[in-house]
Amino acid sequence: MTDSGPNLLVVDATMLRADTHFTSLLEPLSRQVARVAESVGFAPRRLAIGDVAEQEIEAAYAEADAVVVMGGEDVAPELYGMTADYPESGTHLLEADSRTCELIRHAIDDKLPLLGICRGLQLMNVALGGTLVQHLDNADAHRMLPPRDAEFVPHPVDIAPGSKLAGQLGERLERVESSHHQVVAEPGDGVRIVARADDGTPEAIEHVSAPAVAVQWHPEAGTSEPSQLPRLLEALVPQSALPQTAG
Repeated sequence: MTDSGPNLLVVDATMLRADTHFTSLLEPLSRQVARVAESVGFAPRRLAIGDVAEQEIEAAYAEADAVVVMGGEDVAPELYGMTADYPESGTHLLEADSRTCELIRHAIDDKLPLLGICRGLQLMNVALGGTLVQHLDNADAHRMLPPRDAEFVPHPVDIAPGSKLAGQLGERLERVESSHHQVVAEPGDGVRIVARADDGTPEAIEHVSAPAVAVQWHPEAGTSEPSQLPRLLEALVPQSALPQTAG
């Protein structure tokens, strides 16, 4: 923790994609997480985990009081025992994904507060031994296709009563913003599915004992309901950083 508040490590996969347009779509999302994190008291630090030396990752993690893992490409299928011959298989970032999975496992073991967003959810599940549906049969209901006039598909989700996520966002969200064609298949060790879309698609997971929650949608999207991201980030603030009341 620094004088400016607890440190939030915001993990991106890479800034060195050949597809610079895709990076330009992701960049505002990461910037929004950093901006909102500052507004709830964090000192955010961004890390492109595939672009740096291992020592820089270790140093950034050592200073972190909480972690957010951002969205991006499909998770490298080697990491969950499958191959890349599935519909709409694209670029995979094996080194970045392997490093992120290792960081997630450390955070779980250390009970470090963790939030995964979209691909971050998938990486959390894979890091803990889970698998993914590689291409949803109803993928068109969860991401925008050309000719696109928006980046995200809005839909409602139901959240399990008594879950960490329900404590943060309530048991029903009438609108979340999605852009994905993969989801959790088999939950990983200690992982449970805690939210679903109306069509049954898994939309959030959390760890049963560690302070780790992940959502498949994009609360950081400009079209998202504006209270979602602050509430998710506020839940990551370490108890030691909260104002202490006399009693």
